[in-house]
Amino acid sequence: MKKFFLSFLLLLVFADVFAQKTLTLTGRQFKQKDRDAVLECEGLKISQTMLIDSVLCDCDGFWIMKGKKGDKPVTAFWTERFLSRAKNYELKPETYFIYPNLKEDKDSAYVTLRLKKKR
Repeated sequence: MKKFFLSFLLLLVFADVFAQKTLTLTGRQFKQKDRDAVLECEGLKISQTMLIDSVLCDCDGFWIMKGKKGDKPVTAFWTERFLSRAKNYELKPETYFIYPNLKEDKDSAYVTLRLKKKR
């Protein structure tokens, strides 16, 4: 009985993961005293085509990279007034990384993309 319950519970967890309609991708950049700026992003592997649904940031634009270590540029959206153009940008199955562009007077910035399944 315990094995059946555990199997059923695992099935529900996997079904929930595969049913997710949105994912998030977050990156940040910060300056260190007397050193180069640091870029951080854990990356996100997507298995189906996704669209950028929204952008939340305190930056002056951002850029998207893809590949195992984020070594291939994808695109960039610069300055706050152009961030709205990112909506519905299509990301094909791949691993993606995102990094914010620092505003001129700031030492740190973040960017978070909410992605939705393409219909």
